[in-house]
Amino acid sequence: MTYTSSILETKLTDDGFPREPTFINDTGLDAEFLAELALKAIYYSTRPAVGELADMLGLSLPVMQELLGILTRDGLVEIVAGEGQGPATYRYRLTGKGQERAGGAFERNAYVGPAPVPLADYIAQVRRQSIGGAGFTPAVVASALNQLVLNETTLTRVGRAIYSGRPTLIHGASGNGKSTIAHLLGQAISGDVVIPYALEVYGHIARLFDPSKHRLIDGKNQPRGSRHDRRWARTQRPAILTGGELTRQGLEFVLDDRSKVYEAPLQLKANGGILIIDDFGRQQIPAVELLNRWIVALEGGVDHLSLHTGQTIEVPFDVITFFSTNLPPDALADEAFLRRIRYKIEIPDPTPEEFGAIFQRVCKEQGVAFNKPAVDYLLERWYRPYDRHLRGCHPRDLVEAIVDGARYAEKETPALTNEALDEVCQTYFLTS
Repeated sequence: MTYTSSILETKLTDDGFPREPTFINDTGLDAEFLAELALKAIYYSTRPAVGELADMLGLSLPVMQELLGILTRDGLVEIVAGEGQGPATYRYRLTGKGQERAGGAFERNAYVGPAPVPLADYIAQVRRQSIGGAGFTPAVVASALNQLVLNETTLTRVGRAIYSGRPTLIHGASGNGKSTIAHLLGQAISGDVVIPYALEVYGHIARLFDPSKHRLIDGKNQPRGSRHDRRWARTQRPAILTGGELTRQGLEFVLDDRSKVYEAPLQLKANGGILIIDDFGRQQIPAVELLNRWIVALEGGVDHLSLHTGQTIEVPFDVITFFSTNLPPDALADEAFLRRIRYKIEIPDPTPEEFGAIFQRVCKEQGVAFNKPAVDYLLERWYRPYDRHLRGCHPRDLVEAIVDGARYAEKETPALTNEALDEVCQTYFLTS
């Protein structure tokens, strides 16, 4: 089933935030659905006031007062003594009938928190704040990757790929900065998005906001009285990294058997941002299966998700997808599958000159005096005789080992010398 937006198109504040509803009908949710959520919130509270309940559920005071009026009329809650005069000071508790009704609500799901947002309104908001090129100009890309030593060709290819917003595979030997490139580009993404804390889908609730993956702007929720719908949060555009822990289940709505609440999949949490699949090909789901699962999403920007009831929904796939792997691309999938990944960029081994430049940067960062003759010695003694490949991570690892050794020996100043390099190489490389 395809959802279409209902009320949200014209109800935005000047800064593009969904405007808070002032009537239950404006929430897009059924009054009975909200009533059960309120009963659960009251159950967990100690005689809450209307304002406290409004804060818990992310609803406006008028909506909360309307809802409590219904619950009081139906004999599910009762008013107890307030701290002042007027409805705003009233406190509420469950009646016996209300406790019974709350018990039934908990059996359906244990969710208590900001009221969910209808899926249709979420879809409309995703389209309004689409990731597009996300402002990835050559200057932005160069600034984001300036801590790495990359040749101009590689830098241009990476920049063109992320500007396009199309799926990209970064491949090459381990240790040359593939994951770092993707991570730094994720940090450089500009702008913010507005996302709901939870979604209502066919009467079910799915958590979308994830504090481990979404960073609130100013680190707080929208204050009461801001005219912002507090069921939504303004966050930085997400940059979500997943690696070998990714499973088939992580690509779908996952139902918690105890709470009866769904957790949204990673790609939904990443909407409006970047999704980085690190160590591609080493997930618990085979690479071909993952690509097959996302064929429509990668090409058409639309994903299809299923609930445990068998119901299927169509949602936007508004994500810049980066795959990073040290496996040969043709070992991951055949040409037909890899064609879905528009850009395939190899991150090569550094040249001897680039290797020296990396060494110089690392030495500066670690407070170690750079010694070019020592680096030349390193290449002659530890690389060329073994036909050993240069890797971008080697300078960092070797200099850090020298610093560790100096601190352990309680020396005042670590030094980049032939002797120090010989010592750390003995324990870093497998052949000497």
